[in-house]
Amino acid sequence: MSANAGLPLGFAFWFLAYGSSWVAAEELGHQQAKVVKPAIEPVAPAAPQSSNPTASQDPPGSGLSLFLSNGCGACHTIRGTEARGTIGPDLSHVGSRTAIGAGVLPNTEEAFARFVARPDLFKPGVKMPAFDMLPQTEIQTIARYLKALQ
Repeated sequence: MSANAGLPLGFAFWFLAYGSSWVAAEELGHQQAKVVKPAIEPVAPAAPQSSNPTASQDPPGSGLSLFLSNGCGACHTIRGTEARGTIGPDLSHVGSRTAIGAGVLPNTEEAFARFVARPDLFKPGVKMPAFDMLPQTEIQTIARYLKALQ
């Protein structure tokens, strides 16, 4: 057995402890190298974070809440919310567009409601499912929310 049998394990511990200065030590040669430990900044304890960052701003029944609870965020992104889907268009500023549904409808609350309820009537072959099973008041609330996204 070699006298260096414990070297790999010992090196692994050394690397974990002094890993950031290992390259410098190799470049300068072990005889000249001075191991400098990186400074550790004190970290203040973080404030407790809610598991739902929009909960305080988003009461149940609001447009964003309905958007998320009906699965819309699985396909669409709205920056600053839990909606992070990548299949459908980013709706972060959809309310500022001149048209919706790839230009087939004007950007109005009524058009949003009609599109959310039955997108297939306006864009044949669209992958977005119809949400006409939702109560009309919920569709209107989602539409109002989307129109307000400027």
